Amino acid sequence: MPLKRTPPPQQPKSDTNQSSAAATATDTDNDSSSNVASRPRGRKRQHDDEVYAFMSDMKQSFDTLKNQQVKILSSISDIQKQNGDIIKSMDFISKQYDEIKDRLCKMETERKTHLAYIQTLELKVENLERFQKQASIEIKNIPVKHNETKDDLLQIVKKVGLVTNTHIEDSLIRDVFRLNEDKRGNRPIIVDFSTAILKEKILTSVKNYNRINNTKKLNTGDIQFEGLAKPIFVTECLTQKAKKLYYLAPEFSKRNSYAYCWTAHGKVFIRKKEGAPSHRIDSENELNQLQSQSSS
Repeated sequence: MPLKRTPPPQQPKSDTNQSSAAATATDTDNDSSSNVASRPRGRKRQHDDEVYAFMSDMKQSFDTLKNQQVKILSSISDIQKQNGDIIKSMDFISKQYDEIKDRLCKMETERKTHLAYIQTLELKVENLERFQKQASIEIKNIPVKHNETKDDLLQIVKKVGLVTNTHIEDSLIRDVFRLNEDKRGNRPIIVDFSTAILKEKILTSVKNYNRINNTKKLNTGDIQFEGLAKPIFVTECLTQKAKKLYYLAPEFSKRNSYAYCWTAHGKVFIRKKEGAPSHRIDSENELNQLQSQSSS
């Protein structure tokens, strides 16, 4: 009978395989756990670096902004100081301006007062000068004789009176002389009568004579002067102011169609036409006013 050998008992293969698989799984899990744990640490470090860099940039920006604000505040402080100085200067200038304005107002008031006083004095001088000349006449355009004397002038005056039918006695003449205004020409003869009535009588007689002898008015031939006959002009003696007005009035009359211009009692008059009211001219301003009225 043959012999049968019995093999030794073996563990089940599945158990061995299961153990190996479990060990392998355990090792795999350990490696996976190690990998999973290492990944979050790298990301956190990178994130921290980014935050640190951002915070550093922000801090630098804040520092820059802070420095700029400090500079701006310093500039504002300087500007405020300058504005304060400007305000002080403006206050000072305003105060000075007010003082100067007050002074100018006072000076203007004083100037007006002085002008009014000067005009009053000029009027008094004018009236005094007119009073002194109220009995005087001027005889113009009579040639000067060689070595002429007062008696020669007296005879000329009497001849003028004789020609114009006015008797003039020596006693009625207080003074007679020539003006020294222009020594090269025929200087006017000034006759100062004793009364203004005689002066007016002489002037009226001369006007009547010239009106009657319109083609041959009073001239040097009428009083027996040799040579070519020259017209003689007899007018009342005017003040310097009246002379200037009497010089301006005829020019004004021509420009504005005034027919008449004359003097009476030392004053200047103009008239637009026959029968129209006369205007007494006391100053150049009155001529300017009449000029404005004519223009309008």
